[in-house]
Amino acid sequence: MDKRIAKMRRAKSPRPSKSAHSDFVIGEDTSRGYPLVSLEPRETDEKSGLHLLYFHGGGYVMDIAALHWEAIAKLCSLAGASASIPIYPLAPEVTVQTTLPAMRALYDELAQKYGAGNIAIAGDSAGGGMALALAQDLAKDGETLPNSLTLFSPWVDASASGEGMAAIDPYDKILSPQGLEACGRRYAGGLDLEDTRLSPLFGSLDDLPHTSIFVGTRDILLVDARRLRERMEAAGSPPALYREADRMQHVWMILPIPEGAAALEEAASFMRDVHKKGAAQ
Repeated sequence: MDKRIAKMRRAKSPRPSKSAHSDFVIGEDTSRGYPLVSLEPRETDEKSGLHLLYFHGGGYVMDIAALHWEAIAKLCSLAGASASIPIYPLAPEVTVQTTLPAMRALYDELAQKYGAGNIAIAGDSAGGGMALALAQDLAKDGETLPNSLTLFSPWVDASASGEGMAAIDPYDKILSPQGLEACGRRYAGGLDLEDTRLSPLFGSLDDLPHTSIFVGTRDILLVDARRLRERMEAAGSPPALYREADRMQHVWMILPIPEGAAALEEAASFMRDVHKKGAAQ
């Protein structure tokens, strides 16, 4: 794992494609100690007033990928949203004790700029776990929550100990319980793997924003998604939208396939509808 991480660190961090530049004004700010990329729609009549804060996946140890940029641009186009995408510091060099407070500070900054009611938080895999942990942190402190929360194949238990993973493991060509645990330990920085900052499944699920969850049945994180749904239902705040796609793999929503495109359309519609309802109240 450490050798793989060292090799990845030598690779250039990808950025939005040339085609994205034709639809968005794209900026990058490094003043916070990490790159923050912004997307602003060029066509003013397409703007909905929604602002997307997106956390990329990669087990907390891998950089953002080209696929992420394509999916984020598509989400923004469909929802008429601008976006902020933090290229957050990676583990094991930087751990959750530093990263999560930095993302909280970023949210506070964006909430002041755009209004919390105009912010939709989304993330895939580890980014989904980070998104949920951030929402829990805000709820704990009684802060104004974002308008919605969208989780693609969320990794919400860093210990990768959910019952049922072993049965799915032979069909999952991307993840393994051992690999997840190894990444979780590097992000934990010595914390217990069930600490809610990295395993928000075990945190409070009360008073969360309107939440959508997307997952596939050939993804070991199906176990996490199902447990999250069950715990949210037990807390009296079930997901507003839950999609479980048969025979789909990990983060299929951001893949350039018809099913992925349909998932992004549904996610964007969810974000936009929740935002409209919030604005009307």
